Amino acid sequence: MVDKILDKASELFMNIGFKVVTMDDIASSMGISKKTIYQHYENKNILVEKCAEKIASKILEEIDQIYFEKNNPIEELLLIRDRFAHFFSDEKKAGIQQLKKYYPEIHFKLKNKQQVKVQSCIYSNIERGINLELYRNDLDIDFIVKLHHNAMAYIMDNDDYNTTGKNFIKYQNEYLEYHIRAIGTLKGIELLKNLKLKYKLHEE
Repeated sequence: MVDKILDKASELFMNIGFKVVTMDDIASSMGISKKTIYQHYENKNILVEKCAEKIASKILEEIDQIYFEKNNPIEELLLIRDRFAHFFSDEKKAGIQQLKKYYPEIHFKLKNKQQVKVQSCIYSNIERGINLELYRNDLDIDFIVKLHHNAMAYIMDNDDYNTTGKNFIKYQNEYLEYHIRAIGTLKGIELLKNLKLKYKLHEE
């Protein structure tokens, strides 16, 4: 029952909003009493934090799977872009925005938890890109990792760029092409050109 409550609450929180959805809504959607939920989760804040952790873990697992498949590093970035685009779709915007606005401590805690993992993945991507001669070999990897991570975080966190899923995709695409062209070799940029149509890099 604990997992079922967590799954249903996560779905409702993301699709409708962490603030808007009540414990009554969750109980009603599951056909159980609110008392049953409180037997497993003492209050809504605890349930929100557990759901947010579950959602964040799922995203990191999906990113891990992309890296595990060992696609070429440029395609890797495009596949990760697709996962984030799905996560920031219009259907899920309410959930993300309400988590950030009404539960800032939980949002901040999860961001810090993810940061080390994400930066490690970016570092691996750049190293492999250099080894495959897709990225320049004169890069300061530590600097590029921080720059790339901060730029992506800025697009995700800034409402000027992600008020809708389409806006997020547009600006993420523009930044990603900028990033790859800035660190890419001629070989890497040529590969990017070949992948742009496949991954709809200029879709809006």
